[in-house]
Amino acid sequence: MNKDLYKGFAKSLIDTHQTPAAIIALNNQRYEKSFGYRDQEKQLSVTADTIFGVGSITKSMTSIAILQLQEVGKISVHDTIKTYIPEITFEGSDDITLHHLLTHTSGIPPLNTLFYANRQSMERDGSFDLQIKMGVPLDREQESINDYDDLITYLNAIQFSILDEPGQSFSYSNDGYALLGMIIERVSGLSYEHYIENNIFQPLGMKNSFFHLDRIDEQAACLYSMDPFTATVEYSPEWWDAPAMRPAGYAKSTVNDMLRFGDVFLKEGNGILTPESLDLLTSKHIEAEPGVHYGYGLLIIPNYFGKTLITHGGSIKGASAQFAVSPESDIAAICLTNIAGAPAEALLKGALQCDMDIEPDKAAIRYEDYVLSDSDRHAIVGTYESSEGLTIKVYEKNASMIVEFQGNEMPSRSVGQRALTITMHGSEFLLQFSDNRLHFGFRQLQKSKNKDQ
Repeated sequence: MNKDLYKGFAKSLIDTHQTPAAIIALNNQRYEKSFGYRDQEKQLSVTADTIFGVGSITKSMTSIAILQLQEVGKISVHDTIKTYIPEITFEGSDDITLHHLLTHTSGIPPLNTLFYANRQSMERDGSFDLQIKMGVPLDREQESINDYDDLITYLNAIQFSILDEPGQSFSYSNDGYALLGMIIERVSGLSYEHYIENNIFQPLGMKNSFFHLDRIDEQAACLYSMDPFTATVEYSPEWWDAPAMRPAGYAKSTVNDMLRFGDVFLKEGNGILTPESLDLLTSKHIEAEPGVHYGYGLLIIPNYFGKTLITHGGSIKGASAQFAVSPESDIAAICLTNIAGAPAEALLKGALQCDMDIEPDKAAIRYEDYVLSDSDRHAIVGTYESSEGLTIKVYEKNASMIVEFQGNEMPSRSVGQRALTITMHGSEFLLQFSDNRLHFGFRQLQKSKNKDQ
């Protein structure tokens, strides 16, 4: 591995994105490098035992728990969710199975539930009102979602239409994984957190991985956030917690522990999953984007420079993370940072590629340039929204297609009749347009009828 090449690549990304701390590691002592400080004021360094949030990497742990319960005959992934949550009544819920939740094919659209589940934490750090000021559709009168019962009550009460019949299309849903956590509790008789700790963390020796905030200690990285108005990085000590959403993204872990987690994929389940269940976990169940498929809580890239890459990212306040394994190469890799919006995916893939003697910034999936016709441009121009808080505007400016996201105007590259790409966080992101919808960030956004430009 060309360590000097990677160090220069990583430092440039980290400096550009004002990332306070990052650590990147490959298993078997292949590589480990930290950058910055876990506490900028005290200048405390980052180690392989520094605790970070891992965000949605938690979904792979939730998926493993479901498969473990299937192995002992307590559930089947083909059961409907009403088998275990009979009180659920929202539109389309009769036909949704656990498999649909695991693969984000339930038809549940992006919703604002995560904000209400986080509300108590967000009110303590002032970010709930900030989200409202930034245009996220939140109701100050809506009570917090504090547990699974609150979540079911909210999902049953709000009026939303499913995107498609279950199994027909992909749209990332945190709510689906929250429901899986509820099912784990009802079937196992344990709290979700205790189940994961007893059946995944402990058997794998992940001694510094947990969910409850009372285990945060001096080994944890300090949290930082980017002020959306001044673009300055600020210390932001309040860890967000959302008990009803922990199965979707609230595990805390370390580099050493996440490399141990990687052994599940490199050692045929490593004692916590059968090879058959591991195959289900990592199968290409549905295409999420061209060349990228979704398994259970994991993305599968079958041709990553000739190898299969199994990966998932995570982003939450004070954390951007990326986990990956390449079974053919016997490689596990992890990148952990202490700010949302850090280029964790680019940092991790750059390290993997340097290990493969490939340029760190080379894209494994390449999109060819495409010249849009006038009708193509007219079809994709507009404002696209979701209840989850995403608003994306697409418009022409100086003969170019511009994408406005989170207050930033970004030039795009046309790569298909109904497709653009933009570059964020050091990676290229695909935008696909069809049937008055935008597929972006693995989510489906609806085109607004009143805000087309």
